[in-house]
Amino acid sequence: MESQLRRRGLFGGGVFVEVCCMQPIDVVKTRFQIQGVTSDPSRYTSILDCITRMIRNEGFFSLYKGILPPVVADTPKRAAKSLVTAGLASGTVEGAIIAPFERVKVYIQVQRQRMSEMPNTWLVAREIIKRDGWGTRGLTKGFHATVLRNAMFNAVYFGSYYNMKYFLIPPEKQDSIPLRLCLGFTAGALSSLGNLPVDVAKSRIQASQSPKYTRTFPTILTVWREEGFLALYKGLLPKIIRFGPGGAIMFVVYEQASNYLETEWGL
Repeated sequence: MESQLRRRGLFGGGVFVEVCCMQPIDVVKTRFQIQGVTSDPSRYTSILDCITRMIRNEGFFSLYKGILPPVVADTPKRAAKSLVTAGLASGTVEGAIIAPFERVKVYIQVQRQRMSEMPNTWLVAREIIKRDGWGTRGLTKGFHATVLRNAMFNAVYFGSYYNMKYFLIPPEKQDSIPLRLCLGFTAGALSSLGNLPVDVAKSRIQASQSPKYTRTFPTILTVWREEGFLALYKGLLPKIIRFGPGGAIMFVVYEQASNYLETEWGL
C-alpha cells in the first residue's frame, strides 16, 4: 500500500509538471475551438497569431488563464488513474469529477481582458453559481461532453501507450527514454485526434450562452452543418502540441522517478 501511494504521488508530480508546461497551448486550443465563421474580424489565424495577440492585448500571463482548475483537478485525478484500468471506466469517473473545474477553466480562458482585470478563479466560480446555479446550465454545464471526452481520451491514451510499449518494444529497450518519449507523444496525439469533435462540442457548450449549443451530439451536428466537417477538428494542432509532449513528459517523469526509487531505495 505504501509503495502504491508513493507511485500515486510520483504520477501526480509528473502531471503537475506537464500541466504547468503545456497550459499556454491548452488556452490556445480553447480559443480556436470557440471560433465561428471566418468573417469574424477577431478570429485567430494561427497558433503564433493567437499567442502574439494574447500577449500584446492581454499580457504574458494571459497564456496561463485558467491554470488553477487543472492543477487542482488534474494532478489528483490522474494520479488515481494510474492504479486502475486505463480506459473508459477511469475516464468516465474522471470526467464526472472534473466537469465543474473544466467549466470554470474554459470560462476564464475565453475572456479577452488583461489578467489584471480578470476576477480570480473562486470569484468566477461564485459568479457562475450565482447566475446559473449548480446544475447543467451552471457550474456543471458541459457535464456529459466532459465525461464522454475523457472516457474516449483515456481509452485510447493508456491503451495505446502500454500496448505499444509491451508489444512493439523489445523488453531490453523498454527503459529507453527517447522511445518512451515517442510512445507518449504518439499516444497523446492519437487520443487528441480521436476525441476532438467531442472536445470542440464541450468548449462550445461551456463557453457559449447560445441555445444551439446545449447537448453534445446536437452541438457536433450543428457545427458540422454550419461550418463544415473540418470545423470539428478546430484546435487539432495546438491540442496535439499540448497532449503529445504532455503525454511524453508525464509518463517519463513518472516512470523515471519510480524506477529510481525502486532501484536506489527499494521502494
